[in-house]
Amino acid sequence: MWARTVPALTFSAGLTDPQRETAIEYCLTVARLWQAERELSRNGLVVETERGNVKSPWVTIAGQYRSHFRALVGELGLSPASATRITPPESAGDDDGVFD
Repeated sequence: MWARTVPALTFSAGLTDPQRETAIEYCLTVARLWQAERELSRNGLVVETERGNVKSPWVTIAGQYRSHFRALVGELGLSPASATRITPPESAGDDDGVFD
């Protein structure tokens, strides 16, 4: 995820080192959301417990990460609507390797 997203953000939005934490948080959120979705695919939306069938805890986890994902997408300008608010840098300059 990092290799796909950060170079594009650095080029298109001028992502800088101080914004690194937001980019890291985005990548972690995507990875955890994928993990939750894998678990839901393996085990289903409903799990059997000693109290009977209940909603899988992964449903809640996926929902929380999906909400966080949407916030980060807007913050980083990764949706079509939020991308219009991002001003691209004037030149790539020497910051090409800032996140290497």
